[in-house]
Parts: sequence; structure tokens; C-alpha cells
Amino acid sequence: MKALRIYGGRDLRYEDVADPYPGHGLIKIRIHLAGICGSDVKEYSTSSGLIPVDKIPLTIGHEFMGRVAEVGEGVNEFNVGDRVSGVGYRYCDSCFYCKRGLYNLCLKSHFMGMDIDGCMADYVIAPAYATYKLPDSISDECGTLVEPLAVSIHAIRQGKINPGDVIAIVGDGTIGLGTLLAAKVSGASAVYLVSKHENRGKLALEIGASKVIYLSDTDPVQSIKDLTDGLGADVVVECVGNPDSLQLAVNLARRGGTIVLVGVATKPSSINFGEIMFFEKNIIGSAIYIHEAKTAIAMLADRRMDPSCLITSIAPLKNAVEKGFEKLLSNKENNLKILLRP
Repeated sequence: MKALRIYGGRDLRYEDVADPYPGHGLIKIRIHLAGICGSDVKEYSTSSGLIPVDKIPLTIGHEFMGRVAEVGEGVNEFNVGDRVSGVGYRYCDSCFYCKRGLYNLCLKSHFMGMDIDGCMADYVIAPAYATYKLPDSISDECGTLVEPLAVSIHAIRQGKINPGDVIAIVGDGTIGLGTLLAAKVSGASAVYLVSKHENRGKLALEIGASKVIYLSDTDPVQSIKDLTDGLGADVVVECVGNPDSLQLAVNLARRGGTIVLVGVATKPSSINFGEIMFFEKNIIGSAIYIHEAKTAIAMLADRRMDPSCLITSIAPLKNAVEKGFEKLLSNKENNLKILLRP
């Protein structure tokens, strides 16, 4: 089969690899569409270290939609031909955290496209527990976004939002705009987005942002205070992972507010801990998801979420570099989520 393999920074190769075989508890999935995640772009452009050097070359990607091609021994809930999506994690189900249902914190975890082969290929192998059937009401394109939407839903849950809360989101990428969609169904009274790109900001307004605050136009901290009677946001979700964005997220939160960190940080960052201590602000991490993919599928099925407008284009997998990764690097203003078709 064909697969997109990473060999290092700006070195992706579309090449032949052996067809995978589904062992016990595993499913072989024929990929129809695969999404390019921001973490994939970051690893491609900088060799950020998300993929261990000793795992390279590796087939990348962890956002996908396809059909079951073969089931391994012990898999009874799926049949050949089922339309499915899935998530990237692999967990042991026996460590301290797995026994408590915290599968995203597993001590023996692996992740698709990061330390095991991913979905940017003709086929991918996935555990039955990380695979989900897609109702016919969900398009192939939206089904490909189940994984990033699960990330966003988990982040909102980590923020423990109460009805009427004001939410501020830092970042206008897929996770930032997905978090906006998740926040809109959380009971928040207002959802503000801090954006860097004008076209993405316009898209945020189309999908329900109360207001978009552009970094180039104003001081976002003062803007949020002006919108909240001088208080700040109840919950701030940081979706960038940039060293400068963490302090911004802390400053956007009101006294006693919560900052949720979901952006993938690959560099150290410094923050003013006095802002946290004196004003009793809470910082909490949000690591991927647990079972939020089920919630994402339910919300897609009943139209509480419609992420279709986040998809910029679909490109052939063999042209992933020039029509996918490089476009996302060179023109973020006009490209958001690019899907790849094997």
C-alpha cells in the first residue's frame, strides 16, 4: 500500500509500505479521508520532537474517516464495510490511570502518527476501543473531524463551565474554532475568540463567536475586561501552545477564573505566578480526550455541531506536501483544515 512517511523536518515521502494486518482486538480500516493536524504541520516544519527520533521513518496522521476492511480476532462490534472514524490514543487498560478511566494519562500510552504508524495511508490499524461507527447523517468530511472535535470537547469539560459563564478562546486554528463550537453548546453566555488571522476571525463569527478580538488591532486583555464589566473571562482556553500565549491566557481570566491549556507546547514558557497566586486563578491541562469522540459524533449527528465550514480543501494524499502541508505553512489566512484522500 501507499503511505505518507516522515523522515525529518520538511521530509515527507509518499512511498510503498507493507499492508498492515489486524491482530487481536484490532481493526484494519480503508482510509477515505485523513486530516492534517496542526501537530503534524509543526513536526513537518520544525522536527519539534513530538515524534521520537528512534521512531522515524513513520507514517503520520491521526484524524481519519474510512470503512472497515478487516477485523481481528476478538472484535465483534464491527463488520467489514462499516463507516467509521476514530481517535489516536492507545492505552494499556491496566495501569494506575487506566483503572480509573483516565485513559489519556496512561503510563504505557502510544499515539497514532507519533510513535506508531498513522492514518495518512491506504489503510490504518486501530483498536476497536478507539474506533467509532459513523451514522449515515454524518458526511465523510465531518466524520474526519471527530478526533479534533473530541480534543475541543474535552477542553471545555476540563474548564467545568457553568451556565452563563463567559469563555475566551486564544487561537484560531482547528482546535480553537472547534472549541468555539463546543463552547456554544456548553451553556456559556458569551464566547470570545482572540484571533491572529482576519479570515479565520470572520469564520469564527459565522459559527457563533460573540466577538472576535484581533491581536493586531487592540490589547486583548483590555478588550475582554471592557466586555465583562472589568472582570475578565470565567474560563480561558489556550489553543496555541506558543510561549507567549500562556501568559496572555492567564491575563484574560478573571480573579478566581480558570485557564485550560490544550495547545501543544514544544518550547518552555514563563508566566507571572503572582497573577495566579494573588488572584486565585486555576490552571488545568487538557490532554487529548477520554471518550469525547462519542459526544462529538452525537453532536454531529443531531446538528448541534457543524464543522463543515472549517474544511478548506481536499487534496490527493500523493500531493500532501505541496497541496497540504506547505499551503498550511505559507497561507494560514486562507487555509484551515485540509483533508487528504488516498
